[in-house]
Amino acid sequence: MKFYILFGAVALSFLLVKGLFLCFIPHGKLPSFVEQTFRYIPPAVLAALVAPAVIFEKTASGPSLCFPRIAAGFIAFGIALKTKSTTITIVSGMILLWFFSYLMGQFAT
Repeated sequence: MKFYILFGAVALSFLLVKGLFLCFIPHGKLPSFVEQTFRYIPPAVLAALVAPAVIFEKTASGPSLCFPRIAAGFIAFGIALKTKSTTITIVSGMILLWFFSYLMGQFAT
């Protein structure tokens, strides 16, 4: 129970420190460079969450490179750039992952 209280206190303090400066800026009056910087946050967070899962796989001896995932990820990234469709990217990425896993004799989990 103490962990949850500590976790909540730390989260609240970070929220106050990082979000407090936005409270003193009038609505819609952010400098343009701040607005431009905020546009890059969602893609950066998504890349930080997805990249380790695509590149590495968990094994008993620790994380190791997973070449079927890397190959499928790169090709799916190209498909995403070309089609701009999330559904097509996910479906083609999974099909490519299964295909490359079959070719290399690995089963992706």
